[in-house]
Amino acid sequence: MGPAPPIPETGGEVRPRAVEVGVVRTLRGEVLRAGRPPEASVLPADEDPRSRHLAVELDGRVVSVGSVLPLPPPWAPERTDAWRIRGMATLEGQRGRGYGRRILLGLLEVVTAAGGHLVWCEARVGAVRFYERAGFVTLGERFVAEGVEHLSMWREI
Repeated sequence: MGPAPPIPETGGEVRPRAVEVGVVRTLRGEVLRAGRPPEASVLPADEDPRSRHLAVELDGRVVSVGSVLPLPPPWAPERTDAWRIRGMATLEGQRGRGYGRRILLGLLEVVTAAGGHLVWCEARVGAVRFYERAGFVTLGERFVAEGVEHLSMWREI
């Protein structure tokens, strides 16, 4: 999969950048954990030194984030080359502009650079098409996590 074309934005291209975990936790809380305490946005392996967190900013405000964590999937715990995508979030007014796609492609590049070969996630049902467009396939049946329907998804790199 090649790099995505640039997304035009006032004066240049919008590209994700590596950020500290606290940056992504703020938007995770706002979008994915609304109304819950800040610690609800803390994920296992967030602080692992191999984990990476990306963000897209517009006019100084973070509008899209995602993280990739070195974790094997429950169906293949022996896969030491596996990475889990978590916390993908884009502000509602900024969705559909390609920022999430940029984050996802950036996370896949991180995994490739780290020598990973399997990437997986537990996608909210509403985001399944987003991941399918990036080559992910579903595995198993729908399940509910934190009150939201999800599907396990994965792809090889």
